[in-house]
Amino acid sequence: MKKTRRTEKTVEIHEIYSIRTASGSLPALCGNCSTGDAVMLTPEQASVLAHIPTRAIYRLVETDAIHYREVPAGSLVVCLKTLVAASKPNDDNTPDASAPQCQPVKRLTQESGD
Repeated sequence: MKKTRRTEKTVEIHEIYSIRTASGSLPALCGNCSTGDAVMLTPEQASVLAHIPTRAIYRLVETDAIHYREVPAGSLVVCLKTLVAASKPNDDNTPDASAPQCQPVKRLTQESGD
């Protein structure tokens, strides 16, 4: 009789992004976040970093689900920290219906016969 051994591995991926502006200035910080380290980005920049559509970000802004601010030039900036928090699942492990989905952690399964 052949035994089957199953090995399961979990892979966690961390990404670091460098945000540069044409003027060389640093991104604004969110004044509403208590830690004071949350970066404010345009919806287009946040869309790329959070892997969600820009329209989903505008929906979250319209429902006040994330921190945002209109800058004097009339454009919008959103808090990346609250955007990421809005996309996490609820306590019962079901995602918030109004929030975009985060990409799941990839599970690798390897089966070998002995």
